[in-house]
Amino acid sequence: MPVVAAQNRLSRIIRVLARTKVQELNRLKRNSSDLERADFLWHYLLQSFATMGRSSGRQGLIENQNNYRRITYEVLELLTDIARATEIYDVCRIARIRMPDRKARFILGCFEHIRDLGGPAAAKAALLSCVGRESKIRFLKEFPGIGPKYARNIMMDVYHKDFRDSIAIDVRIKSVSALLGVSFPSYSAHENFYLEVARRSGVNGWELDRILYNYRTEVEQALSY
Repeated sequence: MPVVAAQNRLSRIIRVLARTKVQELNRLKRNSSDLERADFLWHYLLQSFATMGRSSGRQGLIENQNNYRRITYEVLELLTDIARATEIYDVCRIARIRMPDRKARFILGCFEHIRDLGGPAAAKAALLSCVGRESKIRFLKEFPGIGPKYARNIMMDVYHKDFRDSIAIDVRIKSVSALLGVSFPSYSAHENFYLEVARRSGVNGWELDRILYNYRTEVEQALSY
């Protein structure tokens, strides 16, 4: 399908969903208060690895407090290097997240990077001192395991003002693109396609992203007619 036709088709569906999902979108925007957490960056890095590849991983690593309490930054900081690594690997396996050993390596690397930055509060301050979206994305991509999607999604999860015209492209959004019959040579081209859909739908990029993430089934059903 030609790009413009695909954008028009999807925007008609999004306009309807945006009107019917206002309350849920507003509820998600209230997550902005999490930005006040001193451990904001550490917490959202953990959440990123918990959900990477399978969103249900959040239950085992974040919502299960027995597991989560074992890998707070403050707890890990008290351990020796060997004990810290053992604890992270153990928790990732017990939490049954996808690719536990690979993600344990990422978490351990992120811990070391945050430690080098001076701890969670200092790392958060360094992130927020970055001017503009692109600077913050570059900063976040310095953390092991964080690519273009999660460098956006971490800030989108707290509805940060610099990321309200961003798209965290994942397998769900790629499946919508496949249904539309469009493909892209780069992340930025893919993101720009959806930002134009957002503009035509009368929503911002964040709102479109959350609609596609939370209501993909409804979008795909509408596209199948």
